[in-house]
Amino acid sequence: MISSSHCMHGSATMGICLLKSQVLWLLYILVLYIPLHGTRALNTDGEALISFRTAVVSSDGVLTQWRPEDPDPCKWKGVTCDSKTKRVTILSLTNHKLSGPISPDLGKLEHLKLLMLHNNNFYGAIPPELGNCTELEGIFLQGNYLSELIPSELGNLTGLVNLDISSNALRGYIPPSLGKLDKLITFNVSNNFLVGPIPSDGVLSNFPAGSFIGNRDLCGKQINVACKDDRHGKGDAESSSSGKAV
Repeated sequence: MISSSHCMHGSATMGICLLKSQVLWLLYILVLYIPLHGTRALNTDGEALISFRTAVVSSDGVLTQWRPEDPDPCKWKGVTCDSKTKRVTILSLTNHKLSGPISPDLGKLEHLKLLMLHNNNFYGAIPPELGNCTELEGIFLQGNYLSELIPSELGNLTGLVNLDISSNALRGYIPPSLGKLDKLITFNVSNNFLVGPIPSDGVLSNFPAGSFIGNRDLCGKQINVACKDDRHGKGDAESSSSGKAV
């Protein structure tokens, strides 16, 4: 730093001193800003995946190379991005002993096309937030321990071609909204704990019995099991269930 005594001799000298002081102050700010900016470098898709990683309680170590300090997640194991936009299009982490709930922040991956998390140990609910990923074409969650209800929000995924949520512990009814997924080619909800009538309207009427087997309390024409009273749908199925309990 230039001492104040040197800056008191003439206006030109004082001007130089002020300029140098300003330059030093700017350098000081830059030194502070650059490290702070680096900690926030990860894009929004990367932040969503870090939330996913945080929710995982155990694995075979596949997520250890996911680093928050990276500018984007495109080189992370199991992640594929669009080469131009750096937005995540595929998340594929099969057979990695991943255990824990599936983070609802995956619903922030706006350009996700393929979600493959099958043959792991995920538990809890299928996040309804996946219904926000409107570019999804394939969801593969089979072979986990997922429970709770099938979220009706999956019916928002009008481009969905493949949906496999078999071999879990899902319960409740098959949402009628899934019947609106006109592009579905494969659909599998077998080997769960689903109940009630299989929706007969829409695309679900096209799938064979193999898509539904292993759910003891399902009924419908797809599996050649007559429903007790399917004229009024879900409400009557619930009445039948209560009648059995009595």
